[in-house]
Amino acid sequence: MYIALPLAGLLTVALYYLGRLYFRQDMLVFRPTRVAARDPGQYGFPFCDFQLALSDGSRVRSWWIPNAESDQAVIFFHGSDGNITHELPTLQFLYALSVNVLLVEYPGYEMNGVRPSERGCYLAASAAWQFLIQEKGFDSSRTILYGQSLGSAVAIYLCASQGSCGGLVIQSGFTSVPDLAAYLYPYLPVRVFCHTRMDSLQRIAHCTCPLLVIHSQEDEHIPIQQALRLFHHARSPKKFVTIHGLHSSFRWQLRPEIHAAWLELLKGEVQTWE
Repeated sequence: MYIALPLAGLLTVALYYLGRLYFRQDMLVFRPTRVAARDPGQYGFPFCDFQLALSDGSRVRSWWIPNAESDQAVIFFHGSDGNITHELPTLQFLYALSVNVLLVEYPGYEMNGVRPSERGCYLAASAAWQFLIQEKGFDSSRTILYGQSLGSAVAIYLCASQGSCGGLVIQSGFTSVPDLAAYLYPYLPVRVFCHTRMDSLQRIAHCTCPLLVIHSQEDEHIPIQQALRLFHHARSPKKFVTIHGLHSSFRWQLRPEIHAAWLELLKGEVQTWE
């Protein structure tokens, strides 16, 4: 009897966390915050703020930052926290590379009553690709897909589904949501409760373009081992750059090896990559 009571308590706690994971999963994976009153114009960038139409009839906010002197473009997918209005430091880094830049929002991240979802992220990614290739006329081989954290899974999905692009950059990436949940809750059978999958490990092998992986050794949310697994499952050419700092830190922008790796990718100088 005395043994059964603690076991019952442990079972109750386990069921609580499993139920919370299942029913509040989207709230744990997707964490939009209030849209800030800022835009690329504050950095002096020329930009177009527009509503990008998705295949399901919905629309998401997007920023197009053109560079008339370049025929290359980067599509950027942000992480799970915030929204595109919090990504001006990253935009500043990309704009300094002298490329065209497209930032696309995910459905539900404008706090408009829409519920964010894995499917919604993929719809936004596909619409961004169509906008850039079909409407803007960019060559797919001159287009780089760049995702941070949650955005890494979106970028990998788009890369694997399109079959060709100029390059793929994943920063603070993870193998899958079930893998990440198992890391956070190692003593619970969380994998079977994850309806959000984002299985980048399965998709990365279908990406045929040059790959740049960036990850911090001190990342407190996503262990570097998951990024290494993605890297090892990916095709060549590929390069892994280790950085330092917390998950949401922007210190990586000051690292010369990051800038050098990006230039190698943009110039197609990947002969020395693995």
